[in-house]
Amino acid sequence: MAQSKALAKFWITTTEQLQNVLEHERRMQTVAPTKDVRLVHRLVSDLYCRYTQLCRSLERCFDQTLQVQKRAVVQRLLETAQARLLEFGTKLKDIELSEFVYVDGTLQEQHLIPDDVQAVRPCFFPAKRAAELQSLIVGRSLASFGEAGSESNEDSDSEIEAQEEELMPLPTVMKRPVEQRDRRKERLQAALTLITAHEKARQARVRQTNFRLHPDQYYPKPIDEEIEDVPYEFSYRPGRPMLYPVKRTVFNWDFQKKKRNVVDFAYYSPPGWEESVPAVSSQAEKMNTVLRSNAKEEDKSAEKAAEEATRREEAKELIGLNRAATKIQRCWRTYRFNKAQRRMRYERSKFLGLFDDYEPNLQAAHAVEEVHAARSERKMEFDQAFLAAIADEKARILRTRGPAILEDITEFVRAWFRQWYDEAHAFDVIPEPFQGGTVLIVRGETLTPMEYLEQERLKRLAKLMSPAQKKKEAEARKAAREREQEKKRAEKERLREQAREKRAREKKEGKTYDFTEPEFVSNAYLTLEETFERYRKDWAFVSELENLYDLPVMEWITLEKFAEVHQELHGEVHELLKTERELLQMALCKDERMKYKPPKPKKPPRVRGPKGKKRKETVDPTADRSVESIVDELVERNVIKSYRRRTLEEFIGDFNYAAFERRNRLEQDPPPALGEIRSILRSYLFGMGPLLVPKPKSLCLLAPPGSGKTLLLEAICHETDSVLFDLSVDSCGPIERTNMPYFLQLVLRAARLLQPSVIAIEDVHRAFYKKVPPPEQSLDPTKLGTYLFKLLVKQLSPDDKVLLVGTSSQPWLAKVGPMKKCFEKMLLLPRCDYGSTVLLWRYALGRFPTVPRDLDVSALAKVTTRYSAGQILRCTAEVLTIRRRMQFGRKPLQVQELLDHLLATPDGTPQYPVTDKEYEKFAKWHRKVDKLAKQRAKLTRDRQLAAEQPKAKSGAGASK
Repeated sequence: MAQSKALAKFWITTTEQLQNVLEHERRMQTVAPTKDVRLVHRLVSDLYCRYTQLCRSLERCFDQTLQVQKRAVVQRLLETAQARLLEFGTKLKDIELSEFVYVDGTLQEQHLIPDDVQAVRPCFFPAKRAAELQSLIVGRSLASFGEAGSESNEDSDSEIEAQEEELMPLPTVMKRPVEQRDRRKERLQAALTLITAHEKARQARVRQTNFRLHPDQYYPKPIDEEIEDVPYEFSYRPGRPMLYPVKRTVFNWDFQKKKRNVVDFAYYSPPGWEESVPAVSSQAEKMNTVLRSNAKEEDKSAEKAAEEATRREEAKELIGLNRAATKIQRCWRTYRFNKAQRRMRYERSKFLGLFDDYEPNLQAAHAVEEVHAARSERKMEFDQAFLAAIADEKARILRTRGPAILEDITEFVRAWFRQWYDEAHAFDVIPEPFQGGTVLIVRGETLTPMEYLEQERLKRLAKLMSPAQKKKEAEARKAAREREQEKKRAEKERLREQAREKRAREKKEGKTYDFTEPEFVSNAYLTLEETFERYRKDWAFVSELENLYDLPVMEWITLEKFAEVHQELHGEVHELLKTERELLQMALCKDERMKYKPPKPKKPPRVRGPKGKKRKETVDPTADRSVESIVDELVERNVIKSYRRRTLEEFIGDFNYAAFERRNRLEQDPPPALGEIRSILRSYLFGMGPLLVPKPKSLCLLAPPGSGKTLLLEAICHETDSVLFDLSVDSCGPIERTNMPYFLQLVLRAARLLQPSVIAIEDVHRAFYKKVPPPEQSLDPTKLGTYLFKLLVKQLSPDDKVLLVGTSSQPWLAKVGPMKKCFEKMLLLPRCDYGSTVLLWRYALGRFPTVPRDLDVSALAKVTTRYSAGQILRCTAEVLTIRRRMQFGRKPLQVQELLDHLLATPDGTPQYPVTDKEYEKFAKWHRKVDKLAKQRAKLTRDRQLAAEQPKAKSGAGASK
């Protein structure tokens, strides 16, 4: 209940946000037509950012709303809002003449960051397919994508897959085989180890006791050299805490030392030892006492000298100890200071964002995600309960109100029969069901008796007319039709001439932007406003905060089912009363002595095409095939393949933060950054979800080898949970050219049945070769390009969740026209700039847990700016081997090692980045196939010429 109340409050906030966006739309429509492109860019980018925030809020509401009737409203709002967002994105691309658009000015006005307006993966992704279709794919062993063409494909992902395998988390890496454990053998081995330990301990105790009680038998023979004991003493300076805890024990005796030294201890007497004291007389004792006293007096001076020498030695020793302590303290304080400095530099770099060492506590976030996922999974439960409520309500209406409704309809139609007989003495034909049936009679939309009598009068008059009059009437009608057609042609020609004049005027004076034209006030905006207004009227009297259990509104279900029951009963009444009308007509003809003519049955009109022509039904050659047989054949041909679980977030790259100023203020053409590719691809994938959102039919990724094209392709498949169909040249090689049309129809039908689906073609330029290389002539690669557009791309409808994705690393080898025709979007991946290179190095090094996170890679990134992601990942995988990582304790990692590996690989050949000349080949070919790129290049040339003209004039004036 708490979740329902919180979601209701969030929905109220979202409706206020939607109302605010619509108010901005209305305010934009009041702006006068203008030619200022910057003003138009500012207004459109403002609404683009607002719609981005609105779509994120509507996504969350749609994902968490359980009330079925309200979810339908939210879904409609979300579909139209996303369509409107894509329209504004397309308008920005047309204004900036580039697929890469920048709205930094609006971000500053609305206090947002670039991540706030980036396209994200919708929370309702992916679209779920039926369980019986999903079971066709889950239970099969599929070949991995990229295995067949690994030699011809030079992408970085397939090259370093084996080196990254040890770093990838399970279950992406193959697990180690499980070994069977022998529990009985392990228990016996543990028991044997325990018994052996106890036996060794017993023998040690016996040996020690024997050494103590019988040293003459068990001690070894004395050795020649004298064994001197080196006592261990512990001393420390008083008043100072110890650096390390040390055990204060004096070890000065070994129980295995020589026998002659054992008697030095008073507490031990060898066996058989008897101490005998000789008897001494008292006189002798006195003499000894006198001698000793004299000796003491004589040695007093010597003792004083010895004490003085001892004091000097102690003073020297104390001075040495003080010096040693001072040196130790100096070293310790230096170590402490350096450690504090390193910590301070680390904290400062972390604060400035030079590296990401944030370790968030994800427990709360995971708990919230689990709650959201659990609530989202309950949608099916509420849908089933809603369908059950609809069925029960319909059954109740049929049971309680059905007979009365049937009687009312019958009585009304019979009264209509009576009216016709009384006023026209005839019976009109009941309309057919496809025309409306008896519903038209109840509504009063049929022919009245007076109109029928007038038509009959005109028919009688027409029979009395002479042939000349009939010819004159026909000519008048024909002339009227011709005048109407001429009027339409003139109007069409006038509109065409206006459009021609408008294009010429825009070419000469510049385009004029009118915010009231359909390009700004589109159907998506009208639908969004209409849906929101209908929601406000329908839900004005529904308290959403009180509906804590998300129960449906039964009044609306009753009204809807009541109308449906009416419609169904009208169909039943139609057959009954049609027979009754025929009986009445037969009786009337018999009374009037007229010949009865049964009415001719009317056929429903045939569906015609958009231009009024009859739609030509295409013949499907695979109609006799079942879904299981189609999937089996494609799996056997290795067309349906599995792929790695990857996301677009794994495509590492930063944004170009200076592009807005350079493009809009300095009138330059800045290169895009890698991070902007993610947002563009996600905007293309909105239509692959469960909602009806516009999307392109086909997409082609162009980039040098190692740029991550395969990663992006697999990320597209994983984020949309699509079935991957591999139509590369190697997969289509065994198929004959005559069988290609049937094979493509097979793939198209399977892709539609298992949608969402992605049809992937790696190295697509091979299918459109200008000249086929001799080694590939046996494959006949151009047979795929011959039928690709006609039998695959052209057959896709906007509602199909099928996307054709191609990749190419040598597009200049292909024919421009056919390849451009097959792909709606041609996306050229940019090269790595400094920001993206820094992120790539940190990601590559961050995969190894023992590498320090504060490693300075700034200079390394500056040197390796143009290197591809594949080269960087391969470098780290080859340098940071297991042996090198084990040496980190005594030999820390240096940045120089990574640079040296790039400059001198193990085979002695250095690695070079993609040069400007090589990348210019991609850009030149891309300008041929992309309309926006061609226009952008023309605009850049015009600006350069305009900037060079004043310099040329000034130079000519100076020469004169």
